[in-house]
Amino acid sequence: MRFTGQRLAVCALIAALIGLVTSSPGNSDEPKVSKVRFGLSESLFKDNPEAKADKPANQFITLLKEQTGLDGEIVQGLKRDDLCQQLKDNKIQLGILQGYEYAWVHPKNPDIKPLMIAVNQKPTARAVIVVRDDKPGANISDLKGKSLAVPRRVREHCHLFLERRSAEVAKSPKDLFGKLLRITTPEEAIDAVVNGQVDAALADDAFLDWYKSRKPARFARLKVIEKSAPFPSPVITYRAGGLDDATLDRLRKGMLSAKDNPRGVELMKLCQVTSFEPVPDDYDKQLTEIAKAYPAPAGEEKK
Repeated sequence: MRFTGQRLAVCALIAALIGLVTSSPGNSDEPKVSKVRFGLSESLFKDNPEAKADKPANQFITLLKEQTGLDGEIVQGLKRDDLCQQLKDNKIQLGILQGYEYAWVHPKNPDIKPLMIAVNQKPTARAVIVVRDDKPGANISDLKGKSLAVPRRVREHCHLFLERRSAEVAKSPKDLFGKLLRITTPEEAIDAVVNGQVDAALADDAFLDWYKSRKPARFARLKVIEKSAPFPSPVITYRAGGLDDATLDRLRKGMLSAKDNPRGVELMKLCQVTSFEPVPDDYDKQLTEIAKAYPAPAGEEKK
């Protein structure tokens, strides 16, 4: 599976939500809504702000109308608290958040519920920092003054990990590393490490597994010197009472069966998702642990 850009990821996730949610015409309990609005966390656009100005998801909304008669609308770039408020005000009916963001907002918004998670290979994800196996050093402190490749298309939990871990050694990544190199893809970043062009690279473990399967000889020349706590998968949320049970049921059934639908599989590849899964039994524990490991930014906890 080759990883793609953040914009394609967001668009494909919307496509999956819209196209698969409403593909059960035989359901006797028909949804009572004619239009569904999706709110997207602004964190989905980090390192790709131009995506906010694009409207590629409009083609999927057209597809929705033609196939199901239901209208759809997308609200992009919401701050996580604004997203929750819009769910409460019924300005949007579904919200997409990073798993760690949901861990931050859920305690003060208990009526915002998880509907399902979007999984990429594993139900949780970890950020990693890799170096060549012939380089000295056992942790991030040993990279002080060195160069770090930060892919533009790396997933957002990796940025959070880098910022928080760097702060334990210096004020910020810029203060810790001698040079931060913005490289387009994780593959190019890790190749640069193997080639000796950069000292270290930031990635996530799902991509590292992909790299190992595709380039085993080059992977063998790497070592992981830092690994984050497990981050819960991105989550699709709703407000209790905001959608009728028939709509929620159709959404669940359509999305959970996406991995069995060739069209759904292709859409999920675009958004770095291998399946949509039920909320895990230990999800509350995952949220508690990630919020402890990565607390909400200072000043937000009591808002």
